[in-house]
Amino acid sequence: MKNTQFLFSKAIRFIINVLMIYIILVLIIGLVDTIYSARFFLSLGQTKVHLSQAVTDILSFLVMIELFKGFIEYFKARRLKLHTMIDPAIIFIVRELIIKLYSHEKIPSGTLMGFGLLLLCMGIVRTMAVVFSPGQKLAE
Repeated sequence: MKNTQFLFSKAIRFIINVLMIYIILVLIIGLVDTIYSARFFLSLGQTKVHLSQAVTDILSFLVMIELFKGFIEYFKARRLKLHTMIDPAIIFIVRELIIKLYSHEKIPSGTLMGFGLLLLCMGIVRTMAVVFSPGQKLAE
């Protein structure tokens, strides 16, 4: 039984190390891709379109970083922490809002209210996850 647990523990540690290397590789590729897309600024014409694409790429890269930070936190703690999983979702929602507002799209008021309500709910859930964390003792 102990040999099986030891083997399982070693296998998990190996898999986590491989996944960390993979995550670092994906982040490096994402960074190179984001920087490579800056070449469009050097071309003449349609700077506004290229700038909009650059903003979208940078915001997408930030969402990726937050998502991978959540994975790394899972690897360290060996459990999912709600607030580290909500952070990328909040950043993704803010990313979508920024992209829509930056592109000067006509956004219906219902959509904006929906985004606002979703952000408010996620903020409340994240705050509650931090305040009422399993590691915290409630005051009686």
